[in-house]
Amino acid sequence: MKTFLTGFGTWLLTNIICAFLLKFIGIHVSEGLTLLLNAITISFAIFVALSIRRRQLKKRKEVEELNSVAEEEEEDVSSEPTPPERDVFSFRLAGLYYRSDEAQKRARELMSNESVFLEKDPTNPHDPNAIRVYSDDHVHLGYVPRRLCSEILAYMDETNSYVAYVDYIISGLDCPSVQLYIPINQTHSS
Repeated sequence: MKTFLTGFGTWLLTNIICAFLLKFIGIHVSEGLTLLLNAITISFAIFVALSIRRRQLKKRKEVEELNSVAEEEEEDVSSEPTPPERDVFSFRLAGLYYRSDEAQKRARELMSNESVFLEKDPTNPHDPNAIRVYSDDHVHLGYVPRRLCSEILAYMDETNSYVAYVDYIISGLDCPSVQLYIPINQTHSS
């Protein structure tokens, strides 16, 4: 519709300018010349409208290509597991569903291989072996799952390492599911 209106506007404007110029010059226009001028102005209007449409389609295609590249990069960042298959603790972040909106928002922003930090929580009323997980900007995201806490605490004490990494994120309606991993040093034996 926009292309048609552009073409029609171009045709009308061209006809008005031609009519004004012919009257200004003082040339009387016959019916045959009027038809010829109309054909020329219609052709010009169609050319302008199609040129504009071609530019619009080219721009839309470029935007779609940029969006598809951005989507591919997002998929690479959040959907493909990256840790090595051996020598890792791999687990899903626990308790994020119960954390604040700020924590859930920050969890959605995590990137693959981004560092998160572990902190012992011995005063936790539910589990004295609890381990909190924080983002690099100190947002409390959740906990290490209870079933792994004692083993990871022993690893943390032995290696003095308090860092885990984001493996991948699965977006959910309520909150994302964040998969984390901790590479195990070759010197550690479980």
